[in-house]
Amino acid sequence: MVNSTTTAPFIPEIWANEALEVLRSNIVMAPLVTKDTDLATFQVGSTLHVPYPGTLKANDKVEGSPVTKQTPTSTDTTVKLSHHKEVTILVEDFVRAQAQPILMQSYIHAQVAALAEQIESDIIGTYSSFSGSLGTAGTDLSAATLRAIAKKFDDNKIDQGNRHLLLSTKDESALVGDTALQTFFAFNENQRHDITNGIIGANIYGLTLHVSQLVPVVTGTPNTTNNLAFDPGAIVFASRSLPMANPGMGVVQAVVQDPVSGLILRSTMGYDKDSLGVQVTLDCLYGVAKLRDEKAFVVLS
Repeated sequence: MVNSTTTAPFIPEIWANEALEVLRSNIVMAPLVTKDTDLATFQVGSTLHVPYPGTLKANDKVEGSPVTKQTPTSTDTTVKLSHHKEVTILVEDFVRAQAQPILMQSYIHAQVAALAEQIESDIIGTYSSFSGSLGTAGTDLSAATLRAIAKKFDDNKIDQGNRHLLLSTKDESALVGDTALQTFFAFNENQRHDITNGIIGANIYGLTLHVSQLVPVVTGTPNTTNNLAFDPGAIVFASRSLPMANPGMGVVQAVVQDPVSGLILRSTMGYDKDSLGVQVTLDCLYGVAKLRDEKAFVVLS
């Protein structure tokens, strides 16, 4: 007999919330940048204006005189909600999927992996809009490069704790094998496990390292790998809710918001009479833009 337990995999709220759990383990950049999220309904192509404050200065206080009032001048960054991404599957063997929750998990993993990769690629793609850079194309990152990155963050007045470096798998491997870092890794192996795990597991030179297979590589002689050093204030990721279908349209839907990444995800389910299966769509609406040029720079390798 069909009951609420066996049909649970095809309740859109459950599908959407399961998708968010999977998303968090498949996405790197969205939680690290500035988020602008709102459950209000927007259409594809809508334009948002995201303000950020200008600079203030410290004034001398003259005895007997009032303080110097300053009116912060805010600057708007325009973000267009130009990305409407969807992943749709058709589940023909509905009874089997009801009886095997693990099958539902495999469907969700496949859908979310595709969405996560697209979102990550769009955020990383903002690298080309930043004017600053360091490093040399065709030369792997080294300890010296990391020190140069830390210095550039200092020069740009980026707070400690907000210094992130997104690097390619090639450059992570080069850093793990860097001769200048070998003694450091060996001495701290019990705490960090860089050598045992083959990855850089904690901060180094004040930088938090994140590895992605999606770091852009421009083919040439030599190839140019575009790693990205950034503060969260460098990029804004804006997500908005999509409209819900009117009652009687033959679908059930749910909208969920991820507090970690700021992504708003819509789940839509309905029976496809032509294909004789349940159609499940996960989709989202978002926009990405550069927020502050001085808060990020490309690290070439």
